[in-house]
Amino acid sequence: MALAEIVKELAALTVPQYITRENVDELLDKGMIEVHMNSGKWWRVRRNGRTQKWKRDPSRIRIPFKFGLKGCGAFETSDFNGPHGSLRTDYFRVAPN
Repeated sequence: MALAEIVKELAALTVPQYITRENVDELLDKGMIEVHMNSGKWWRVRRNGRTQKWKRDPSRIRIPFKFGLKGCGAFETSDFNGPHGSLRTDYFRVAPN
């Protein structure tokens, strides 16, 4: 196995520690975000539409998501207020492989 192939495989295995505005779209498309439920379980989150952006305020975004049978919600600009501009880690996490 060539070194370039090994590096490519390692890059694919690298999982980001935080869910930020820059990587939330990629993680949602891969199905790698989980939300913490009141029961103590973590449920997988899936995209539920396109990322919405505003013309008057380009920094404002809204990303709809769904989970379970009837659960839905949205990531909004104000949700990215954790460390490093990320989602709060007590409610959202990157899914373990």
